[in-house]
Amino acid sequence: MLATKELNHQELKDIIYGAAFLGAGGGGSVVQGMAMVKEVVDSGKRVVLVDLESVKDDGLAVVSAGMGSPAAAKHGWRNEHLPAFDLLEKYLGKKVDYVVPIEIGAGNIAVPLHTAAFRGKYLVDADGAGRAIPELELTTFEIYGVPISPMAISDWEGDGAILFTKDSLKAERIARQIVVAFEGCAGIALYPMSGAKLKNVVIPGTLSLSQKVGSLLRKVREENLDVCEVLSKELRGYVLGVGKVTSKTLEMRGGFDFGVVEVELKGGGKLRVHFKNENIVAERDGKVIAVAPDLICWVTTSGEPLTNVDVDKGMEVAVIGLKAHERLRTEKALRAFKHLYSEVGFNIEYKPIEELIK
Repeated sequence: MLATKELNHQELKDIIYGAAFLGAGGGGSVVQGMAMVKEVVDSGKRVVLVDLESVKDDGLAVVSAGMGSPAAAKHGWRNEHLPAFDLLEKYLGKKVDYVVPIEIGAGNIAVPLHTAAFRGKYLVDADGAGRAIPELELTTFEIYGVPISPMAISDWEGDGAILFTKDSLKAERIARQIVVAFEGCAGIALYPMSGAKLKNVVIPGTLSLSQKVGSLLRKVREENLDVCEVLSKELRGYVLGVGKVTSKTLEMRGGFDFGVVEVELKGGGKLRVHFKNENIVAERDGKVIAVAPDLICWVTTSGEPLTNVDVDKGMEVAVIGLKAHERLRTEKALRAFKHLYSEVGFNIEYKPIEELIK
């Protein structure tokens, strides 16, 4: 028997807010995520979450996502993910049973949630990163050998293509050229796999975790609780620092946002967070205290989750660190993340947050 749960409106909103926090600085905006939730609720569609262990081994699972920049697109986001999903399902010639998020983040969790609702599929309580990541090759699908092809890409009107490539780097390179032709936005459907394969590669329970985090942050806001105390206790999180944002640099290189946010800490000292779309390295007074794939997450002291786009000078923030799932801490996974350190200016090796924070 499938262990399923139909998500109500509050639970959907909590998932978006929690995913914004767990996105570790990236993963799309709360505004985008909440707009998709509103569309689902207003339409009367159901979002049915299925536990990973209840997924049938012979079921067909597909990742549903978006590509491009809705902010830069001529018309904004117009649910391009739906025709892309339809295109891949038609090409595969069989019914897709399960929709899977590519990563966790307020915008990027909303797309598969919306696909599952409008196409009547189960939404799997798992994803391919347990956080947001800047590159496809950092997903657990890629790390643990799920072929990206066949991959569907489509605009909102259903014009699209099926791509066959040898790896995700080539797929992303081709797809981004198609995105330009689609005026900045495209839906994608990719990594088709069996339920049995899915269970061996994804990070389990991440939508339930997002819902839990979202409900905790809501409680912080409603009851004026100490956000650090709540998150460190309930999530076993590490408080990396609390203080006021004093500066933020931003530079676009190769289609990625690179930058550094500096926080003047209460009680003295400075915390610097270095990012490539998502947060990669945190250092306090020159000492590295957290590195990806472990999560470095933003939240205001009043309980509002933040992305690196949201963070601004003068904000009172808390920086919370979380351990990455063990599937992102294997030797193979850590090799995939290693290049990020030098890209943000550090010649270091990965060390677990629980060792660095001592």
